[in-house]
Amino acid sequence: MNSSYETPASCGTGLLETFEKRLHQPASSQAFFCFIIIINIITFPFTVVLNALVMIAVKTKSRLRATKSNILLALLASTDFLVGAAIQPPFIVVIILLLSDQPVGYCLLKFLTRVLPSLTIASLFHLALISGERYLAMKHPFAYINIVTESRLLIASVLVYVLSFCVQFFSLVDQSILVLLSNISFALPLVFIIFCHVKVYFVTRRHEKQIAGQQVTQEARQQCVKNRKALKLTSIVLGVLLVCFIPMDVMITLSSNYAKNEITLETLFKYFLFAFSMALMNSFLNPLIYSIRIRELRVASIELMCRTASFAEAGEIERRIFGTSNTVTVVSLGAGHENAEGQQYVEQENSNNIENTQEETSRKLEHFP
Repeated sequence: MNSSYETPASCGTGLLETFEKRLHQPASSQAFFCFIIIINIITFPFTVVLNALVMIAVKTKSRLRATKSNILLALLASTDFLVGAAIQPPFIVVIILLLSDQPVGYCLLKFLTRVLPSLTIASLFHLALISGERYLAMKHPFAYINIVTESRLLIASVLVYVLSFCVQFFSLVDQSILVLLSNISFALPLVFIIFCHVKVYFVTRRHEKQIAGQQVTQEARQQCVKNRKALKLTSIVLGVLLVCFIPMDVMITLSSNYAKNEITLETLFKYFLFAFSMALMNSFLNPLIYSIRIRELRVASIELMCRTASFAEAGEIERRIFGTSNTVTVVSLGAGHENAEGQQYVEQENSNNIENTQEETSRKLEHFP
């Protein structure tokens, strides 16, 4: 690549301008560009469809909305849906334009680098809302019922979007405060998430010790298991988000190395595209995590995709595909028709489980003399 080693005037804020002025796309980069294009073409339809399924399932199934954390997961899925629908397709177009040496690709890429951080901040604040909801549910269960409502969660989500886009708006007015606002926007939700996770972890451990040391109701045991699973889910989502955005942070170090003439502009630009693609992959991975960790969400998605007649039929399809145990625990089912179907399915599956256990015991006894 024909790149000069002159130090750019602003290697942090003017990096894309540096690429546009000094970078000439060589034949050696075509394979890398094609690889980025193929990965994004394959993943972006799944990103859109899977996140849309999460939102529609929570919206249409009252048994899912009965658990407030599922509502927050659907709101988090809305940010991932926007990434797949509004950022990945233009990013593919950008790579094609750059592959054709069209300078307009840099202008579009600059716009995308403004929008993606806003959605990233929105995702972080939604994770903070999920962590806060779990903290209230575990630490203050009686106040939780009155404080956490569906309408308040929706209002909080709207405020999160407004706040995240205001950060980018102020940075356009005054470029010098961009780094400060970005650091604050990332640091505040992360500190709050870590605080809530530590508190919820110790509360969960205390409940587990109480359950192990004394007899409690089956409902209390199920609630403890549910809280532990919710904590693990939030931790996994947060961990995946950090892993996907670590390359963006490394970009700052690489930029300073370019300013010191230690790496070429071609290498820096390739890593920039790789880091941007990794950030987009987070929106593809999140709905997969929800589907793996939340069985009720899998069943609801199968209902939507297969247009099954009942909850029981969708549950049976899910059990055959994923090999789920016959023992099914449906927590916080909504009222009405869905609740009746869910309860009937649970009773039927538990009955089948008892019969299977009895048959297995009989087969084992046959081997004894």
